[in-house]
Amino acid sequence: MELNFERYCDLFQYALASYMVAVVLYRLFLSPLSKFPGPRLAASTRLYETYYQILKGGTFTWHIDELHKKYGPVVRITPWEIHIKDPSYYSTVYAGPGKHRNKDSWFSFISVPQSIFSTNSHELHRPRRKVLGQFFKRQAIVEFEPAIRATLESLCKHFSTAVDSHEALELHAAFYSFTSDSLSRYAFGARDAFQYLEEPNIPDTWKNSLTAMFGFCRLIRHFPIVSHVGHMFPRPVSWLVPSFGDDVRARVKRAIQDSEGRSEEKKQASLPVTPNAIYPAILADPDVPPSDKKLRRLEDDAIFLMMAGTDAPAQVLAITIFHILNNPEVSKRLKTELVNGIPDITTAPTLEELERIHYLSAVIREGLRLSSVVTTRLPRSAPDETLQYNQWKIPAGTLVSMSTYFILRDPEIFPEPGSFLPDRWLLSGDELKTLEKYLVPASKGTLGCLGQNLAWAWLHIIIGTLFRRFELTLHNTTERNVEMTQDNFIGQTDSDMNKVQVKVLGEYTR
Repeated sequence: MELNFERYCDLFQYALASYMVAVVLYRLFLSPLSKFPGPRLAASTRLYETYYQILKGGTFTWHIDELHKKYGPVVRITPWEIHIKDPSYYSTVYAGPGKHRNKDSWFSFISVPQSIFSTNSHELHRPRRKVLGQFFKRQAIVEFEPAIRATLESLCKHFSTAVDSHEALELHAAFYSFTSDSLSRYAFGARDAFQYLEEPNIPDTWKNSLTAMFGFCRLIRHFPIVSHVGHMFPRPVSWLVPSFGDDVRARVKRAIQDSEGRSEEKKQASLPVTPNAIYPAILADPDVPPSDKKLRRLEDDAIFLMMAGTDAPAQVLAITIFHILNNPEVSKRLKTELVNGIPDITTAPTLEELERIHYLSAVIREGLRLSSVVTTRLPRSAPDETLQYNQWKIPAGTLVSMSTYFILRDPEIFPEPGSFLPDRWLLSGDELKTLEKYLVPASKGTLGCLGQNLAWAWLHIIIGTLFRRFELTLHNTTERNVEMTQDNFIGQTDSDMNKVQVKVLGEYTR
């Protein structure tokens, strides 16, 4: 019996080894992608990427760039994926309406499987995006503007206090607190908004939670079992990764309970109820199917919204202000333009008025370009279309990716790509539109980021207000504090280096 068991073990080992050899041989020589250039090891196994993302600290994005230098504009980076480095091809891969594009289910796995980000099917993603997208259209953001300003006043109180205290403010913590307070108010309503900025000192709670969460996302993408274990045993995981999910889930549950209560009141009073916060409005919308109003579905969606909708904008704000203050001529000119555009400091200019200050918009575009916070690639497949790139025919269904990080720093498009040069955006209408085609900080197309209008509004209102009202200077901060060295989906600095500190030297009264 023991001999038979040992024999079966040997047979299993031989069969497994034979299978693995067959898989590798197929990927190297018989796969439709075998003709594409790239490292043989990358074509054989995804462990090639795992090595750079896990053992080498999230550096695969920059390694891809090295591969392009060796192999050219088309490189096979995994057994199933082609990466292209050519800005002119971006609109083909990340196509707009009329073109069918799917996500990579492996890549979109971030432990919230029912969120819109992890919705891979084109047929399901489209209606879900339509529901959520209505809250991020330009007009919806303009209507939300008074609430943005209310949160901004809470932020400005900390800047005013810092004038007398002479204490340095850490901008990442400040803007993480602002974006979480502001977006939670929009998502759940004023009653359920986070109130980080109401604390005596700006906390780094949200900043630390998201920094850890995005680092965790890199791990669970390569080892998804960690996510499943984490869901089964959440307490041990919370010791390693500060969680904000419970706060979000509690607000979603309350929104569902309130919705059920409002429905009953509506029946009794025969009156319409029109909530204006995102999730209460979704719950009240009769056109949203019941399956999309279930607790787990809305929890996953809200968790992802609060992650993606606060981290990237907060980082862009901190990094942009670093570059403004690190370039005295830019800072001086921006202040002059703001004084001319906002002569009465006691007034609160609208978003449209701030957008008419062209130099402010140029500074923001350059901040979006140089911060390049979405460092990861976003694979797409064209399930019913053979893509053509130069001499290469890319079979339908093949995963194809591009990295916006490379486009935003392409020296052919943006001369001196590492320099903060807002003047490059001070162009006439057609010239500006041509250059803006390559301003892709948060992707484009039918699967692009929904929150770009909100981020644009935050950037104008916050930067315009802070530089009009306060005199700021950098404190113990260098280029290293804003240098992306880890691709955790969102780019991050070296550990504990994401600190942009400023001192508030004065507050203007006129």
